[in-house]
Amino acid sequence: MTPFVPSQYSLSRWEVVIVGDGIAGLSCALLLAESGIKPLVVSRGKGNTYLSQGGIAAVVSEEDSPYLHYLDTLKAGRLLNDPLAVKIAVYEAQRAVLKLTQWGVEFDKNENFFELALEGGHSKRRILKVRDYTGRAIYEALHRRAQELKIPFLKGELEEIYTSEGRVVGALIKTEKGFEVLNLKVLVLATGGASSLYLRNTNIQSIGGESLGTALRVGTKLVDTEFIQFHPTVLKGTKFLISEAVRGEGAILINEKGERFVNELAPRDEVARAIYSQLKIGQQVFLDFKPLTQRGVRIEEKFPQIWGILRENGFNPYRQPIPIEPAAHYFIGGIAVDTYGRSSVKNLYAVGECACTGMHGANRLASNSLLEGIVFALRSAEDIALKLPFIKEGELKLKPTYFGEEVNVNPHEVINKIQKLLWEKAGIVRNGVELREALKGLDEILTSLEGIRLRSLEGKKLFDLTLVAKSIVLNALRRQESRGAHYREDFPYERETYERIRFEVSLEEVLKST
Repeated sequence: MTPFVPSQYSLSRWEVVIVGDGIAGLSCALLLAESGIKPLVVSRGKGNTYLSQGGIAAVVSEEDSPYLHYLDTLKAGRLLNDPLAVKIAVYEAQRAVLKLTQWGVEFDKNENFFELALEGGHSKRRILKVRDYTGRAIYEALHRRAQELKIPFLKGELEEIYTSEGRVVGALIKTEKGFEVLNLKVLVLATGGASSLYLRNTNIQSIGGESLGTALRVGTKLVDTEFIQFHPTVLKGTKFLISEAVRGEGAILINEKGERFVNELAPRDEVARAIYSQLKIGQQVFLDFKPLTQRGVRIEEKFPQIWGILRENGFNPYRQPIPIEPAAHYFIGGIAVDTYGRSSVKNLYAVGECACTGMHGANRLASNSLLEGIVFALRSAEDIALKLPFIKEGELKLKPTYFGEEVNVNPHEVINKIQKLLWEKAGIVRNGVELREALKGLDEILTSLEGIRLRSLEGKKLFDLTLVAKSIVLNALRRQESRGAHYREDFPYERETYERIRFEVSLEEVLKST
């Protein structure tokens, strides 16, 4: 497709550009810098790493084993996982934890060893954490290390990727000063997932995921997009999730009658559907901290961030159960990459939540996301460092399509329509009739945006978001079974036919009218 090109921009040249400064983007940047390569990191502000509460899953105890972690991951992923990706992640977990500690992350310890937490789906305590703000601690430590290494940063948003003869040659960044075109050898996307496309979500950015559509337009494929993980316990009416670690320590789920209705440590998809079922019959659902407090657990000491947020919102977990609801949380699918983060477009890498290595299969095991982010980011950095001396700078040939004119489009209205379509028609529980209705609505949006995507910055963003939304619905229709985070009430059981099938979506398939 013709790329979006502004008529005025500044130009700079870089060897490696990394878009995103969460655990995946910064881990890649730090290892490259330690290898003598200074990448440019593009950041639009704090992302989802910063919000991560629970921790990072890694086998460090002698009572545990990577093989057990491997089996737990396959079980949660309902055997749709890529076994090689899972093995790499669990067997390189110690190395990842070591790098994080070397970069300044101080995980909780007791008098003998690391203090390890238990979360749903894990057969052993293997979650390393920093109180209940692990993501923030990692984010801040990695940023401090980046400053020490003098890694350059650029505040802005990725707007376009430029390719030539099947390989990436440039990227367009929108900054406060205007547009900047980066002529580059290697581009690494670490831009996060697309769960904010749902009406109720936990993502820190108001809307995200457009970079997946941008990548799709230059030739990558999106895979496993039907699998959206809904976090079961989000403080009602907010984006604030209450970590699974709270349930791991004994908190229980009850309805307004005070009845327990689910095993709190079951995989997240089961817990989310159980809560959804209660809400559907008119029952409110609450997270009850009483079992913790009866054991003498001091919530403000064990979970200081959660305690603070609850108190800010007028709740006291010592005195009352906390109202909760599920919300879209983690995008399991993403840009199809290999175990070195390489996409199908030469020199275009993707790491973290925007990428799909196949590690999670049909459902992400708790706290495996930070692990995946750093393990495969380190592998990407090593692959880039090895090959960079042999990569020649590509030639940028840009023909302007955008001249700054105003185009009549209401982005909030379009985004709200996409979010409602996905939440109501492709949410926690799905069926073929509603998925087809969602496709029809998304096709109408794509048609309305096609004429302005090259002449309007907002139009281009909305077009890319709609491409991603449609890829979710297309794969949800294709998977005529229920597996992991994908539940079809018209096909409520796993089917052997789909046990090893992973669905990819290309640009041509998404643009094809349904």
